[in-house]
Amino acid sequence: MINFSKAFQSISTAWSGIISLIKEENNAKIHAASTILVIIVGLNIGFMAIEWLWISLAIAGVWVAELFNSALEKITDLVAPEYHPLAKKAKDFAAGAVLVMAIWAAFVFCLISFPHLWMRLVFSN
Repeated sequence: MINFSKAFQSISTAWSGIISLIKEENNAKIHAASTILVIIVGLNIGFMAIEWLWISLAIAGVWVAELFNSALEKITDLVAPEYHPLAKKAKDFAAGAVLVMAIWAAFVFCLISFPHLWMRLVFSN
């Protein structure tokens, strides 16, 4: 039997983590602003359903990468509060994963939005 109370508590805990991330991490604030901007542009341009699918996958990928990166940073700080070269490498690798995903997301956004913007520019008269 599904325990809906536990399920609701799990969702509440997860949202708390996301809100905490946005409040505490500068890069998460940048991701939040970028997410809002992409959604506004997409609504104004009129993305098609398949385009929204790609955009949402890219946005979700960035957020998942950032959440894992921040979790790994916190765990690393807990386990190795003093500087250690391996701790630095772990943090750098996780940050690199976020960068790769953010570049991919920007590429997807450009690939989808530029044709729409070009058509508006060409046929604006």
